[in-house]
Amino acid sequence: MKESLPLYNTYRHRLSQSRLFRGLSLELLDDMLSHFRFESWNKGSQHDSKIALQRFYVILEGRMELMQVHPQTGKQITLLLLEEGDVYDILTLLDDQQHDIIPVALDDLKLLSAPIDEVREWIKQHPEFNKNYMPYLGRCIRRREALLTDLALYETQTRLARLILRYACLEDMPDELSGSSIDVGLLHDLSNEVLAEMIGSVRQVVNRHLQLMKKEGILHYENHHLIIDDLEKLRQYADDVTQQLEII
Repeated sequence: MKESLPLYNTYRHRLSQSRLFRGLSLELLDDMLSHFRFESWNKGSQHDSKIALQRFYVILEGRMELMQVHPQTGKQITLLLLEEGDVYDILTLLDDQQHDIIPVALDDLKLLSAPIDEVREWIKQHPEFNKNYMPYLGRCIRRREALLTDLALYETQTRLARLILRYACLEDMPDELSGSSIDVGLLHDLSNEVLAEMIGSVRQVVNRHLQLMKKEGILHYENHHLIIDDLEKLRQYADDVTQQLEII
């Protein structure tokens, strides 16, 4: 990417706010940005997982779903939702192996992509970049571990509550707002069927539990946004396992 591009400063600023590139010097950011190109994915588009063997993506705007599908039955599960500032694919970057997940654009996505081999060199050459990389990798592993734990140990109602808490971004919320209604923006516009895929259930069961939570004043929907009204009650549904959820 050339510095003469009209949106160059915008891209540099957005990159500097992303989790892997936060706190890096402008000189280093400019050097890294020279290897990036801008891409856009249309809402609803699915992409071959092999793209991650060649390119490394930083999300500038929109949400990405990482999904796995059973080749015979077609049954699918959502492993993770990525948002602005997240990257794809952190595991392929680590081991240079194909990661059999399908990246799906939940919104119109704006991304920056760079050759993945170049990004691996940044890990070797720039300790300040590596300091961001390791905690981010740990965060991603913890989220996958949380999904596995939920599927293995908890009932559907608890899994749903834990899912909502996980994507409520409570760690970024000021303490004075913790008693206010919380907009779970990462889950907006998602159908009950998609929520079911995220917790290994079916639409009818998820719908029943959501209706119960609505009746109890725990949450409601407003303009397709899921709003938490009673955080403490939701935590009770999640078996009060809150400290770990808040740091994931």
